Amino acid sequence: MRPSWYPVLWVFLPALLAGFLLFGVAGRDAVRAQVPVSWRQGVMAPNGDAGLRFMTAEGGFAARQGLGLRMVAFNDETLMFKALMAGEIETLEGSPSQAMIATSKGGDLKIVGCSRPKLGLSFFAHQGIGSLSDLRGKTIGISAPGAMPELVARAMLGRVAIELRDVKFVELGNDADRVRAVAARKIDATVAASDFAAHTELGLKNLAHANDILPSFVSDCIVTRGDLWRKRFDDLVGLLAATMNAYDHALTHKADTVRLARRIAKLPAADPMPAANFDEMISNRSISPTLELDITKLLWLRDFLADERLIDSDFEPGTMIDRSARERALARIKGP
Repeated sequence: MRPSWYPVLWVFLPALLAGFLLFGVAGRDAVRAQVPVSWRQGVMAPNGDAGLRFMTAEGGFAARQGLGLRMVAFNDETLMFKALMAGEIETLEGSPSQAMIATSKGGDLKIVGCSRPKLGLSFFAHQGIGSLSDLRGKTIGISAPGAMPELVARAMLGRVAIELRDVKFVELGNDADRVRAVAARKIDATVAASDFAAHTELGLKNLAHANDILPSFVSDCIVTRGDLWRKRFDDLVGLLAATMNAYDHALTHKADTVRLARRIAKLPAADPMPAANFDEMISNRSISPTLELDITKLLWLRDFLADERLIDSDFEPGTMIDRSARERALARIKGP
């Protein structure tokens, strides 16, 4: 004889089994959700600004968006863009001019936000050079042809009527390498991060701040590939949200930012560059925590590149700009 509760068991057993099944699926999904999604971002070799550039990864902001962000440093911006197009990194924070040049040659790149709407660079020379006009016939150090130091040097020299044929460009590595070469008078001048001026022992002469001469020259944007933009849009939104939060924190927490810069760039405690970089970024408002996209400035940059015969004059920057990811990121950090 069956127990009196036997019919009741058959009524509730399917519901109980379904509940256990759903619990198992939910639990598995929860575990999966806790595993950070791998993401690699290219940046230029860390110097005094490393606290700002690396805060997204090192400050935990990417992790809060579910991303396992790894920063990949490059000495050469040209190689960084090649790595992006080869799929070795997902995004980079670098020059929109390189992105335009690559896209004009058939590359599929997207500019999704600009972190540095102003140049934080200066034209440094040794004490034997009096002004930008004195650079005619001189040797100027660059990182690589077409990279930011050369493009900014070209633009600044153009303002004093010095053409490409009037100077000699030589490849000499990253900012630190080139600045040391200027101090040793192995070359006459170079364009490098303005905070190198804090190293007064080098005896550098700051001929001009780049932003004073080139206010429309955008320094850095977040760039990705078109295929990644199409297939991993939500992850991209997470990266932008994390970047916004990280820059907002970094710009309001000087001690944290300077400390991180020293650790990442392996700078001694007495090195003045991290603090000098932070102060300059604040005073010049060189960082845009909201990653503003100013099409007017990007059109100016297109015209400059066309004048330098690096891009066709009819190239349309708007075709590679995406505003939707940035808008979604802004909505995400503001919340409901």
